[in-house]
Amino acid sequence: MTRRSIPLALALLTGLSVAAVPAAAQAKPVCDPAVTASVNEKLTERFGTYGDTAGRWTGADSAYSVRLPDGSDAWLYSDTFMGEVDADHGRPLESPFLHNSIIVDDHGDLTTHTGGSAAAPESLVKVAGADEGQRWYWFGDGTVEGDELHVMLLEFIKTGTGNFDFKFTGNAVATFDTDDMSLTSVTELPESAVNWGSAIYEDRKDGYTYVFGVEDNQAQKFAHLARVPSGELTTSPWEYFAAGEWTDDPSGSSRILEGVSNEFSVTRFQGRFTIVTGDATEALSAKIVMYRSDDIEGPYTGKTTLYTTPETSGNVFTYNAKAHPQLSGKDRLLITYNVNSFRSADLYDNVDNYRPRYVDVRVRGL
Repeated sequence: MTRRSIPLALALLTGLSVAAVPAAAQAKPVCDPAVTASVNEKLTERFGTYGDTAGRWTGADSAYSVRLPDGSDAWLYSDTFMGEVDADHGRPLESPFLHNSIIVDDHGDLTTHTGGSAAAPESLVKVAGADEGQRWYWFGDGTVEGDELHVMLLEFIKTGTGNFDFKFTGNAVATFDTDDMSLTSVTELPESAVNWGSAIYEDRKDGYTYVFGVEDNQAQKFAHLARVPSGELTTSPWEYFAAGEWTDDPSGSSRILEGVSNEFSVTRFQGRFTIVTGDATEALSAKIVMYRSDDIEGPYTGKTTLYTTPETSGNVFTYNAKAHPQLSGKDRLLITYNVNSFRSADLYDNVDNYRPRYVDVRVRGL
């Protein structure tokens, strides 16, 4: 139940310095847009009721979403609690815990997909031959090519006995059959220090799939950018954006924005490329912010606060905010974020402490 955002928070709290945010990120909008936000009651009730009553999925983090060919949505989760919810709205201590799962939302009809069996669920994708207590995959963003769903994988290993003793070791892509979410392949990607898969943007106009990643230095996080011809995520070499040019060197990509969280979104919103992210320039920030650009490569400017998460207090923190374009509108962004706690007992005492939140944010005057 530990996530990639936690080491950042710990580093900041222990006094590590944070470099100044680049000028591009600090630039203000020409005029401040009007921003209003409200809880999306429909999705909150849908997933809350399902988690309370289905006897399967009771909560998770990440919460990427991808529109499938039949019009349903695949919700991609990393660390996941399974099992029942008890009478006081808590989780039994023996609740199964997985590192990844998928829920398909077919117009309100939810189905959980995991590995293993209903009686003994396992992570949907596991590192081949590894003890999952020592080596595992978390999910990144995904995209559909034909009848296949590709999901970015981030591999981590345990480095000690503490909750935060783990490190990133590599990237891969999982491919699923969209008919039944069966895993068909795992494709390893070239070695890189960048956590690729923080966000994916499909540009139908120029014929590229753009993959964003994070250079995670704990107290500092920087967005990076790669691309590959559309429909060829696992079959063609990637190109990496470096110093204003595209190169074939996976170790040479450039920083395009500081202050993103490990998971974010990139969408085309009101005519411009828009990054929605938790504000990683502040320790344990409750702020969800956006940056915008005319070009996908940046520069991303006009940092604007979209929402302040009410759950952030004491041991409870929020993280990995992102927008979902297929569930948004002309002036509305459907945004999710994750809720967690530094006190593990909180996650068992109340199931809501480990469930995504769903918020509609309206932005006018951009």
